[in-house]
Amino acid sequence: MAAVALVSSIMMTYKGGRVYLGIESDPFGRDLVIGTWIGIPTALAGAVCAYIALYGRGWDFFRVTSIALITFNLLVPLSWVVMLLTKTA
Repeated sequence: MAAVALVSSIMMTYKGGRVYLGIESDPFGRDLVIGTWIGIPTALAGAVCAYIALYGRGWDFFRVTSIALITFNLLVPLSWVVMLLTKTA
């Protein structure tokens, strides 16, 4: 679930981020709304799912994969912060 959440939030962030930065035009703002209001919570939910998967496990392949998925899922909201700072600069 965490991997699917990561892939879907990256796809939503990519389209919404291009509209937010002014690279593409979206007259109704749908891509921007989907990228922010759905993409960010999806990534956070993916991070929570990965955390639940690693909870109580020893150091094995699944724990390392879960830590990587937590990191990558949390990078999606961080990318919106970077885009915000880029746009305001």
